[in-house]
Order: sequence, then structure tokens, then C-alpha cells
Amino acid sequence: MIINNKETIFNSYLAGLFEGDGHIWLPRENNKNKNNPIFCITFNIKDKELAIKLLDKIGFGHIKYKTKNNACVLIISPVKGLKRIISCINGKLRTPKIVQIYKLIDWLNKNHSSEIKKLGIQNDCIYNDAWLAGFIDAEGSFSIVNTKIENGAKKRKTTSRLRLEQIMFDPISNDSYFDILSKIAKFLNCNLRTREQKTTNNKYFTLEASNRKSLLIIISYFNNFPLYSSKYLDYKDWLIVSRLILEDKHYTTDGVETIDYIKNNMNLKRVHFNWDHLNNL
Repeated sequence: MIINNKETIFNSYLAGLFEGDGHIWLPRENNKNKNNPIFCITFNIKDKELAIKLLDKIGFGHIKYKTKNNACVLIISPVKGLKRIISCINGKLRTPKIVQIYKLIDWLNKNHSSEIKKLGIQNDCIYNDAWLAGFIDAEGSFSIVNTKIENGAKKRKTTSRLRLEQIMFDPISNDSYFDILSKIAKFLNCNLRTREQKTTNNKYFTLEASNRKSLLIIISYFNNFPLYSSKYLDYKDWLIVSRLILEDKHYTTDGVETIDYIKNNMNLKRVHFNWDHLNNL
């Protein structure tokens, strides 16, 4: 059953966003300064409007700007804010990063006489809530690929892709992301692959969804659970191209011109940003 309650949709979206780009710092047990834990979600600087919107909805914390890293960080450390976060995402998590939330719950229960119950991994179908939208806002990307030479002959081939990549093992718990990435790949009707980064030797799970069935699944999902970062704008461009492909209009003269224009104005080439979609968050 697809969830349509606004609060529940927001909570599952926030859980996915945290599990993609979030982390929690916890003070040592013998911490003499009595520092609070720090809940963080990191954003590209171009997504600062989303960070500001989330800060407003959560009601606690602040945003730290890291201009040298082209990033900003939503930071929540007041106890009321940490409890608010737990109330939002507890029971909505799907990855090994749940261990960080459990440790935060332990800290709150011990140091502030809380009695917060640790809810388990969310195993409901991925298409039922907004978790994947949050996770893709953090870790996914949309692209248009034009291949003009194939098997030695000049031939144009246009593909619209949703790509997702995640490190294979959680650095804190050392648990594998295989289960959740396998579920996502199955849902998107694509293969799950692995790659190793030569410079760091880090290993990643990767998936690319681009076949016609995948396009229909992606479009249907985001009709129910939209993105909210600047990737929403890339998705809207991706959607135009995907519909041209599904209607077999991507090789017409108008189709080729439209696709070339879109490809040259999305992702890193995007200059203009409209954030009206945040009004729906």
C-alpha cells in the first residue's frame, strides 16, 4: 500500500537522505565537557535551499557553510532536536547506518532519562514510501548519454539513465549494503554491479537503470514521491528525454534538437535554479 500521509512521506524521505549523506558524531563515554551528539546531513552548496527548508521543518539546529568544499551541512545538536530527528526516522531506515541511530538512542536514553524504543529495519516494499527519493537525492544522478559511433559505423544512440552508487561496506558497522542495493536494483529492473576505485581501493555497488521498463517504473515512483534537491530539476529534464524515448520520438529532427539542448543544460551545466518545488515538502 502506497503511503500518502504527508508527515510519513517527509519522515521516510528524511531517513533516505540521512542514509545517503548523513552521519552522527557521538561523544566519548568519558566526555568531561558533556558535549551532545551531532546529527549532520551534508549537501552540495547548490542545494543550500533544501538544507534551509529542512532546518525550518525540523525546527532545531543550524547550517554550517564549507565554501572550500563547495558544501553546507545541516547540524542538529540540541537534545530536543535530536529527539525530533529520532521521532522522524526511527523505523524508517533501511541500511546499515541504522547502527548510528541506535547509538544515538542509547545516548539519549542514558543521559536524558529517555525511553526511546529502537525500531527495526524497514522491510516494506521500496515503492511504498519516499525513502528511495531521499536516498537518490543524496547518492543518485540523472544523465543523458549520446553514442554516435557503434561497431565502427556512425549511428546515434540516445539513453536516459538513473545511476546510483554506494560504498559496499558501512565504515562504522562494517555491514554490507548488498541487501538494500539488491532490492533497489530489483525494483528498478536493472543489474547490480561492483567497482573498485583505484586511487583509494574503496569498493562500491553501482546500478544504472535505462531500459524502457525501468523508465516507466522510475516515472511512476517519482509521480508519487518527488525529489527535492536540485536533482529534481535534472529529473524533470531527464523526464522529457525519457518520454521522447518511450514514444519513439528521440531520433526525429525535433527530438534530436530537444535532447541535445537538454543534455547541454543539465547537471553541472545548469545555470538557473528554481526552487518552487520545495513548497510541496
